[in-house]
Amino acid sequence: MKGSRARWLAILGLILFLPIGVCAQEDSADGPQKFALVIGNGAYVGTLSRLTNPENDANDIAAVLQHLGFTVDKVLNGNLDQMENAVMRLRDKLKDADNAYGFFFYAGHGVQSGGENYLIPVDANIPGENYLRNRAMSVQTVLDDLNDARNDLNVIVLDACRDNPFGWSRSGSRGLAMVSRQPADSIIVYATSAGQKASDGEGRNGLFTSQLLNNLATPGIEVKEIFTRTGADVASVSGRDQMPAIYNQFFGTAYLGIVPDDAGNLLPGSSQVIIVGGGMSDPSQFWSVGLSGGSSFAAPWAIGTARGTIAPIKNIFFELGFDYGMINRESDVDSYSSLYPYAHVAYFMPFSEEGGVYVGVGGGVWMVSYDISDGSDYSENFFLGAVTAGVNFLDMINISYTLRTNFSNMSHKVSVGYTYRFK
Repeated sequence: MKGSRARWLAILGLILFLPIGVCAQEDSADGPQKFALVIGNGAYVGTLSRLTNPENDANDIAAVLQHLGFTVDKVLNGNLDQMENAVMRLRDKLKDADNAYGFFFYAGHGVQSGGENYLIPVDANIPGENYLRNRAMSVQTVLDDLNDARNDLNVIVLDACRDNPFGWSRSGSRGLAMVSRQPADSIIVYATSAGQKASDGEGRNGLFTSQLLNNLATPGIEVKEIFTRTGADVASVSGRDQMPAIYNQFFGTAYLGIVPDDAGNLLPGSSQVIIVGGGMSDPSQFWSVGLSGGSSFAAPWAIGTARGTIAPIKNIFFELGFDYGMINRESDVDSYSSLYPYAHVAYFMPFSEEGGVYVGVGGGVWMVSYDISDGSDYSENFFLGAVTAGVNFLDMINISYTLRTNFSNMSHKVSVGYTYRFK
């Protein structure tokens, strides 16, 4: 058995490779420096209603902006200090840079009071409208800080136009107020018209953000056209119930990602960022790891599984992994070990904001060693074909069933474990 175990250890070091892509920056050496702040507030406490999608919105917008070459500062479920400090960091980066583009994105609760707009921290305790000024972040302060940076372009996107969450609101107003003092060289975009309510969405993302992601990820579109297309898409999808508002003070031409040539052609090899599992992802960056334990209902009785995946195209993923079994039910076997390196290709069907079901096919080589009580030992190797199905919950819990066969016998495997997938 010593020789068998050494063989297993050697194989364990070789069979599982997790591809981790490095996203190439799309800036040329003399292109703009690009900085972004992305805030997603959804896990509100106290009397404020929780929001389902802002964290997803922030994660997905941040992923696309990184693909476009932005240095991204992301704040999830921030308090007032965290939000204000992040705005000042963005201002300072833009002020210190030459030829700089700034991008500010916020998803979460937002309210208006006296013609001023406020973004609400997740832990805000605001007993009355008079406390907004000191306990929420003023949108005008954000705009003034960006104006102070005096950089080439600032884009401000506010998906913050849900119903006013506070019962004390004297005006009963909905949504946000119109822009009062807009920075020079800026584009400000509201998810819906001033004074109106925007949808939080029924899927992974808010209605507005879901359409913005598609257009933001498309290469070669001038920045103003991105938001023109997004507004048209939101109006169409909502049956014109939600109409985004765009306030433009930028009269130049700018591209957030790939710049087309004079003939309007894109650079060779440019491609759209792909939507994977309901969220945005560069396919070269999409990967996961997982560990689980279960039973095969045959030898080996108990199995540990390690797996890694990559998704090269929408909803299709390849899984590489291995099963390692150590517990046998045969009475005449003193010790036993088995190893099953495998590869599966599977189709993933998202069913909610996070998680989904998948089915796939694959196969691998089952290698087993026995140490028999009479002093003999032997090994067996078989190719096994496999059909697998599973369900993933909350990007964390994976439950799977696999039917494996060497085309003369069949075994069943059920496992439950942790996985990090479809982020």
